[in-house]
Amino acid sequence: MLNRLVQLQATPFALAPERFDGAVLFWEEVQRPVTRIWCDLHTLRLSGVLDRIAGMVVGIPSEVTPYEGVGGDQVGLREVVLDVLAERDIPVLAQVDFGHTSPNLPLPLGVRADVDADNRTLSLLESAVAER
Repeated sequence: MLNRLVQLQATPFALAPERFDGAVLFWEEVQRPVTRIWCDLHTLRLSGVLDRIAGMVVGIPSEVTPYEGVGGDQVGLREVVLDVLAERDIPVLAQVDFGHTSPNLPLPLGVRADVDADNRTLSLLESAVAER
């Protein structure tokens, strides 16, 4: 969950900024208003994490409530992600089945991957398990 990463970064167990260089950041959220997700993503942006990543994969939101703006316009997760990334030109995949939704796509940590938003693909570039 996104908020766990943000909370971790404020502890002595925080991941070093270099760990995000060229990484694919994958996250999802459950039972949170989109305004809180906006704050969490901006925290990662201001800490430099979003300047280091090479791509983003967003899970299927579950019970994420949109923000109702002036005039009744609703701001959803898509608008929040695009707002936070601003001028960053990185591939983003959304609505990917991992996390709290079923079926769950296993996403290993520390494995090189490629995100192709045009073709809507996420490819692992190396094995996620070691041979014995």
